[in-house]
Amino acid sequence: MSRSHLYTNRNFMLLWSGNALSLTGFHGVRIAYPMLVLAVTGSPVAAGWSGFALSVPGLIFQIPAGMVADRADRLRILQLCQVLGLAGTCLAAAAASARPPGLGLILAGTAFVEGGAYVFVSLSELGMVRDLISVEQRPAAFSFLEAQQSIANLVGRATGAAMYGVTRWLPFLANAASYLYCLAALSRIRSKSATSTDSAKSSGRTSGRDIAAGVRIVWTEPLLRTSTLLIGASNVVIQVVLLLILVELKANGQPAWITGVVLGMSGVGGMLGAAMGTWITARFSAERAYRGALWMWTALLVPIAFSANPILLAISWCGIGCVTVASHIALTVYRVSVIPEQVLGRALGTISLVSEGAVALGALGAGYLVSTLGIVATRWAMLAAMLVLAVRGSTIAPTPTPEMAVGHAR
Repeated sequence: MSRSHLYTNRNFMLLWSGNALSLTGFHGVRIAYPMLVLAVTGSPVAAGWSGFALSVPGLIFQIPAGMVADRADRLRILQLCQVLGLAGTCLAAAAASARPPGLGLILAGTAFVEGGAYVFVSLSELGMVRDLISVEQRPAAFSFLEAQQSIANLVGRATGAAMYGVTRWLPFLANAASYLYCLAALSRIRSKSATSTDSAKSSGRTSGRDIAAGVRIVWTEPLLRTSTLLIGASNVVIQVVLLLILVELKANGQPAWITGVVLGMSGVGGMLGAAMGTWITARFSAERAYRGALWMWTALLVPIAFSANPILLAISWCGIGCVTVASHIALTVYRVSVIPEQVLGRALGTISLVSEGAVALGALGAGYLVSTLGIVATRWAMLAAMLVLAVRGSTIAPTPTPEMAVGHAR
């Protein structure tokens, strides 16, 4: 089915538009939280804690969120998360306006609530999409989801910073409006959300076997296992490269807006990758798409290893964003095709836990690595590391095409 037919799927478009606007507001406050805490407290440590509070739910809640997505009505989960996020951001807006004692602690708490809601939304949304669309619509639908991430990242960061410049509570007010719109859109969806098997529904207890089910399916399926491990390793590399770009541009005396443009190019590349997602999944298996992504990431790190020119950095970072999103679409289509419905949330939660954990590890270790090796040596070390991952990826066993995988899953 062509992408144009996806526009006529009323339920999907309501889900997509609501979550896209809500995600844009969330990325806006991701910028505003640390800026506000730093401005009020003057403490970089307190600002760091607010950013940590937004991110740490991604390490804590992946598996629980997957279990909830497998057991409960996904539409209800999405609605509840919007209500929780709305409460959190309204409290943050009130605190930003009133500036009560302990403001940093209050904002860390509301940031944790919003970050936690985001994790549950991310996993339930994928399952909900599979509930609402046909198999033929999956490549186009997952391309839409990836475009949603890139657009929200770009627009949210830009508008969040701009609104904060007008008044400190405005990004939180805009975020509240986005939650309300999403709630209105979700309330208009007329479709039953699939949950898990009858046995899972009938039991309110959670066993170790239930928790391990998602891990087991990821570990026993060759492409799921290998791609998850390689994604974790490549995320560490990309986080180090991100810090390298920041350090080099600052060391070369580039203005802050140049840094913003360079890093923002990943969002531009992400939108290009989302536009290419359907075309790629129609022509390449997930294994071939991911192998190609590893080699393209390696090639795109070559200019970064040789030069700190902002134009070259922007082009390379744009390419990295494009390849990342395009390959993620191919892998997502494969995942929802081969992972059984009753463990989808837990399996995706396992994959996300590895991915998010690697991002946190890379961000934490990047500074130490650059300080120890220096800028030039770290450049070449990251290029060499990505080359090793690309060589390892070349040994991934061939997998069925998306169509064959879907047939097997049936």
